[in-house]
Amino acid sequence: MEISPPSPSRRTLRRFSIVLGTVGGALDLGVGLLILATGPMASSAAMGVTVAYLGATLLLLLGGVILGSTVQMIGSRKTPRRRSEGFLMFVYGVLMLVAGATMIGRLFPTMQAPDVSGGAMIGVGVAMLYLGATMRRVHMSFR
Repeated sequence: MEISPPSPSRRTLRRFSIVLGTVGGALDLGVGLLILATGPMASSAAMGVTVAYLGATLLLLLGGVILGSTVQMIGSRKTPRRRSEGFLMFVYGVLMLVAGATMIGRLFPTMQAPDVSGGAMIGVGVAMLYLGATMRRVHMSFR
């Protein structure tokens, strides 16, 4: 069975997916570290500290998972038609939208500049949603 090389449109989507995964993962890790660095010291309320630690931990986990799956995607270049790439990108986009909305909604009251971080996460989340949906549609058309 001979495997044909991926089309140029699939390669372009894959490149955007890798770049977007790297940017999104780094953004989550950076914001999580920022919350850990500034959150607990800026808040005297126990609830604020707990929410800050919980949010930072979740962002660090999400960033690690996104970067890990991006590295895995880079390493699996020889395997065409990865069925889960588009779905994972879509799920990560939803999670980034939720994280951005919680920042803009001031769920992390101790975080500095939540509008900028939340807006960036929403922007990356929307791009991930679009790219994930596009990757799924392209995959479905190649079946």
